[in-house]
Amino acid sequence: MESLFPFFHPRSVALIGVSTKTGLQAFNILEQVLAGGYRGRIYPVNPKGGTLLGLPVYRTVSEIPEIPDLAVISTPRTAVPDVVRECTARGIKAIIIISQGFADADAWGKEMQKQLLETIRDTGTRIVGPNTIGVVNLYENLNTSFIGFLRQKAGTAMICQSGIFLLGAADFTGGIGLGVDIGNAADVGFTESLAYLGQQPQVKVINLHMEGIQDGRQFMKVARRVSRVKPVLCLKTGCSEAGARAASSHSGSLAGEDHVFSAAFKQCGIIRVRDVEEMRYLNKTFLTYSSMPGRRVAVVTISGGAGIMAVDACSACGLEVARFSEKTRQKLAAVFPGWMEVNNPADIWPAGMARGYLDILELALDTILDDPGVDAVLVISPAYLDPEEDPRLDISPTINRMASRYPEKPLALWIFGGYRPELAARMEKENRVVVYPSPERAMASLAALYRYLHEIKNRTPLSPPVFSGIQEERVEAILETARREGLKTINETALEILQAGGIPVLPSRVAQNAGDAVKIAESLGYPVVMKIASPQISHKSDVGGVRVNLNDARAVEKAYNEMVETVSARAPHATIKGVLIQPYRPGGVEVLLGCKRDPSFGPVLVFGLGGIYTELFRDVSFAVAPINREEALDMIRETRSYRLLQGYRGQPPADIEALVECLLRLSQLVTRWPEIMEMDINPLLVGPQGAVAVDARITIG
Repeated sequence: MESLFPFFHPRSVALIGVSTKTGLQAFNILEQVLAGGYRGRIYPVNPKGGTLLGLPVYRTVSEIPEIPDLAVISTPRTAVPDVVRECTARGIKAIIIISQGFADADAWGKEMQKQLLETIRDTGTRIVGPNTIGVVNLYENLNTSFIGFLRQKAGTAMICQSGIFLLGAADFTGGIGLGVDIGNAADVGFTESLAYLGQQPQVKVINLHMEGIQDGRQFMKVARRVSRVKPVLCLKTGCSEAGARAASSHSGSLAGEDHVFSAAFKQCGIIRVRDVEEMRYLNKTFLTYSSMPGRRVAVVTISGGAGIMAVDACSACGLEVARFSEKTRQKLAAVFPGWMEVNNPADIWPAGMARGYLDILELALDTILDDPGVDAVLVISPAYLDPEEDPRLDISPTINRMASRYPEKPLALWIFGGYRPELAARMEKENRVVVYPSPERAMASLAALYRYLHEIKNRTPLSPPVFSGIQEERVEAILETARREGLKTINETALEILQAGGIPVLPSRVAQNAGDAVKIAESLGYPVVMKIASPQISHKSDVGGVRVNLNDARAVEKAYNEMVETVSARAPHATIKGVLIQPYRPGGVEVLLGCKRDPSFGPVLVFGLGGIYTELFRDVSFAVAPINREEALDMIRETRSYRLLQGYRGQPPADIEALVECLLRLSQLVTRWPEIMEMDINPLLVGPQGAVAVDARITIG
């Protein structure tokens, strides 16, 4: 925390490599620092010396008469390593490297970035960048950008990997207070920046623009803490399917990078935004409204069609259409035309035309906001006429009066027409209401507000359970045997690892010939299932390697011989180690449990529909391990498979508690043994009285 203080609150700044050119298109950092009104001491550094914009220019860092709190380097990249060494030798503890061409460029650039980190090792010096425009602190009139921008102050903060999000903050977040462009994040990254900004009292909302992250698990710890205090919004870019890494197993192919980020954000309370418009309006929402008692929303409209649009948007966002109390209905019915039924949405246009629009709007809002069954109101109104010329349609005084009277209930607006900007500016001037561009944006913003206030803010963190009785020696022995034999994939013995971890597994044995198969089947009891045993074959049914419901010795012997012959022909390069035999267990719901180890977040759990349709339907959810019981339940509820587990079309409900325990035990296994890179339990059969793993596959590394 202390190491970041001089970046945002420097008493003195050295501008190293500052250009001697000034004026339009000079991109002079000194010019921008002075134009911003920075009050600290400024030391331009350029080998030419002299004076610049009324300030003495120093030829080297060593000539500066004091040790600056902050150094901003904008030299050619080849000069940067020497300048950083000079700064650290002088005792400067905060360095911003504007220059590009490091890890964002060629092999030499990547090597130079490594040299920078070696230079500052054990010195206490921190680096923001390279490839950055640095920091913004509009509370103290500081910015280190070489480009001028609209410096609109607001109670927001930004941590980004592209300077556009600081320079365009007026558009993206409605202004900014504190911000840092971490650029290549060679040293200072998201985690410590978030921790620092989370403790700044002026900041009410924190925004992230994230391309990637290295220390995902540590970042989640910090985000869990910060998000309980103030909203954290993240725009994650690079999320297309084309950017996902290819993988061989179900879990690997399903747990693409973007799914992992979404799961991690949800678990640590970060609200993910999909575009900059959503970012802008969520910032306005959180800066304007501090309360929303519940999900029930009322709509006051001048158009029946627009009201229906709003109701559709309300339902789509998980909000509820409020039901008016009888008192509310009677009060509105007294001013509505006799032929008009009072409903939500409430169309006030006919009454407004007869009795005066502003009077009816105020009466309707006062009545509806006073209704204990209403938690928020969306007003739909036109902006066809200039409010300066026709004050009868200037609803801003009425709106702000009602918003101040009921501050605990958000009063939001959707207005449209040629004078929308003018009317919106009037209504938002007192910072009591937000004018949204559509009913969809309004409802989505209110839904995010509700979720933050009731599901994220001040929530009690729950610890993952720790199960006793795990047979660690057995797991270690199986993994060691696989390593000794040079195996990357464990198939049949994967079930033994699950059993050692306390996950119920179906009894199974491997037969080396048809005679063994018959003996094993008789010992297990008919009917049985037979599956080919081969480390090279993952999708057994694709090569004819599965037979089910075998009821006698003759059927087992025949199936064994046919299976070995068919698989040998279809997969000639596979090593066949025999045939796995298990009891046949029809019924229950087939689900998938899995894991994929992510380079940033570690083990990521996968849950979804199992069996042969896993990849076809992709009905899956994700979570970063370890998880607690509530997170396990969330994973299950997020999928369509949840309806099957509850009992669909007369089927008995499955034992969801047993499924939850399997997820929690899997979480403990993959966290305890990091060499488990991927795992598929497919299917896990969940019945009315328990769950059992039928097949499994583990990739180790």
